[in-house]
Amino acid sequence: MEQMLFYSAKLRNTKIVNAIRNTLTLLFPIMLLGSFAEVLKFTFLTKNGYMARMFGIPWWLPYNSELNWVMGVIFHCTIDMVALYAAYGSAYYITKAYGKEGEKSGAIGLLAYLIISFQPTPEGLPNFSRFMMSEGMLLALIVGYGCGRLWIFFDDSQINDKYKFIFPVLIVIFLAAIVNLLGTMILKLEIPTYVSSFVMQHTQLNALFYVLGMGVLTDLLSWMAVGGPFTNSPTFTDAPAMANLSLALKSGNSWNVPYKFTDTTIFHSFANFGGSGVMLALIIAILIFSKKSRNRNVSKWSIFPAIFNNHYPMMLGIPILFNPVFLVPFILVPLVNMLVTSLFIVMHWLPIAAYPVPVGTPGPLIAFIGTNGNWITLIFGVVLLIVDVLIYSPFVKLSDRISQKAGEIDEKL
Repeated sequence: MEQMLFYSAKLRNTKIVNAIRNTLTLLFPIMLLGSFAEVLKFTFLTKNGYMARMFGIPWWLPYNSELNWVMGVIFHCTIDMVALYAAYGSAYYITKAYGKEGEKSGAIGLLAYLIISFQPTPEGLPNFSRFMMSEGMLLALIVGYGCGRLWIFFDDSQINDKYKFIFPVLIVIFLAAIVNLLGTMILKLEIPTYVSSFVMQHTQLNALFYVLGMGVLTDLLSWMAVGGPFTNSPTFTDAPAMANLSLALKSGNSWNVPYKFTDTTIFHSFANFGGSGVMLALIIAILIFSKKSRNRNVSKWSIFPAIFNNHYPMMLGIPILFNPVFLVPFILVPLVNMLVTSLFIVMHWLPIAAYPVPVGTPGPLIAFIGTNGNWITLIFGVVLLIVDVLIYSPFVKLSDRISQKAGEIDEKL
């Protein structure tokens, strides 16, 4: 155990890991601001939002439309463009790690990612790929790292000083344009996830395994800063959801709906409290078990967004992204929730979340409202959340020990 702690702590002190951690630290306040703006816009200020409908906010709040617009601008310029900041930060910090000036390499990294994600409209207006911007942080970090190392290579070379900036820029523009072309060709394939059609065309057992697999894949990709198949909120508008709703309205309850195992009924209703990885459970676990003041402060700031299923501040602030310590519980906790929920549904101990819920409904309340206020479902969700906190607790303590060990190693270097 001590040897594992030593190597984990040593890994944290490598140049590349430090560059990534510094980049995520740079992004934390940007994403925190964007998360607050997203919650306020979609949950409080939009007419179909959870808090908006509960308190009628859009109908009595002065300048609601203007506030909604401002929150939208902040959201789109932070969360929706997070990859740009990541590309700059990755190039900047890896260059600084080697004792070089990071501003120029950061600018090159930013330029590279702008070219990669650019998709011109027929009118020639600027347009950027959503997949590259809001869900492309992993690619942005790789691009930034590559640009930083390219800058270091030319800065250490013997060529004339006036070419040390021009050559990296020309190389980056050429390579980024090629990546842009390849990315455009891939996106034109329009590969869908087929969740709805798979659920309707296969047996319920096959549908269950499919949803479990897609749920695990979603959490794994979220840990890797890539968008997964279940990253969107439950819509209750796909074919299985409409069929479930129709039968529930006819019978007056949702116990015997035809499609029991879908992303809405299993993943979003019970395995997404606070966002991917059941982030709300991790926040509670850190506040109870962690002795690291920074993690506790990040968790306190992240409570408000997490209540409404926004996990971005925690992913960057702790960080959870690319952190091997939290990989296992980040995938295990939602999987346990889905498996236990599926068992209870098969045993006919739980109704199915078939009724639509407002946008931004807090995670533990999605199943409660989706079952038309079934109290068994609410109690079951709370029990699951407690179990999730207990699963996260040893990993929170392990993270504290690794941080302490990393500090000791850093002092000896």
